[in-house]
Amino acid sequence: MSDDRERSEREEEEREAAGRRNSLIALVGMALLLFGGVFLTHELRRTSQLQDCLMTKATNCTRIDDAGQPVRP
Repeated sequence: MSDDRERSEREEEEREAAGRRNSLIALVGMALLLFGGVFLTHELRRTSQLQDCLMTKATNCTRIDDAGQPVRP
């Protein structure tokens, strides 16, 4: 009887550990998706600003300041 109880307790502990591990993996995956989304949004915004600058036929569109205007020397 005690062997069955010990085995049952060990199995329960293993299930809890597996659940915590799966939760941690899911949390890391969500964090990666979040950071990837932020990075992608930043890059798309930067590209959009560059395209807007090029459409104005400006000659110096390589650097764009925070206001979205081309930097004039």
